[in-house]
Amino acid sequence: MLKISVLGAGRMGRELISEIVSSDDMQLAGVWVRREGPPGILPAETTVVVSTHLDEVIAAADVAVDFSLADATPQVLAAVTKAGVPLVCGVSGLGIEEMRQLERAAQSIPLLYDRNMCLGIAVLKDLVERAAPRLSASFVAEIDETHHVHKKDAPSGTAIALGETLARSLGRNFADVYRYEPDRNEQRRTREDIVFSVTRRGEVAGEHTVRFRSEAESLELTHKVSDRRVFAQGALQAARWLEGKAPGLYQMSHLLRERP
Repeated sequence: MLKISVLGAGRMGRELISEIVSSDDMQLAGVWVRREGPPGILPAETTVVVSTHLDEVIAAADVAVDFSLADATPQVLAAVTKAGVPLVCGVSGLGIEEMRQLERAAQSIPLLYDRNMCLGIAVLKDLVERAAPRLSASFVAEIDETHHVHKKDAPSGTAIALGETLARSLGRNFADVYRYEPDRNEQRRTREDIVFSVTRRGEVAGEHTVRFRSEAESLELTHKVSDRRVFAQGALQAARWLEGKAPGLYQMSHLLRERP
């Protein structure tokens, strides 16, 4: 049984706990919380370590899965590095400095970080990477994303990752071709621009479309999430895959390449 500690008991943390508790090959080892007291989702008879003390929660695990907050990332990285415990990180909103810290931590532990834990998104990124160079001569690129009204960052981390993949496959600097206007009056300055549009509606779990458009035709590659459990399921697939790996910084695409 693979022992998993969940860092954060928010929306995604509760999804992870539910998936682990119902699993046949994983055991919930610990939950890192802001306040003492077990999350209501845990069985009353549970012996899981539920604590505000991160080191204690990490020590109980074979692999830690972090969906807490960006401002906790330095603390989490210090704890897993000290304990030598592999980490799956799905925290959104990480900045340049946090990414550098991830890279440093990955020198001593196996660490999988991705902005989206869906295997479908990993496949979508692969399709974008292959399509973009073949269409760049006569097509322009656009990325549309829709999420629930509670989501604060825009464009989403997944949309940004798709844009980075697209720009990289074309040999372009993403910062130079990124175009997003929050007032929705998107203005394309050059044909090389990647124009983003963002919609916040209801309780949509996540929809992303990469569109290649010419004057005569368009090609759309779309991924839609109908159940938030898919993020937890993907993260736990990543945890299974990460156990026993050499130190390094991995993504879901690495997992995808090893699937039959």
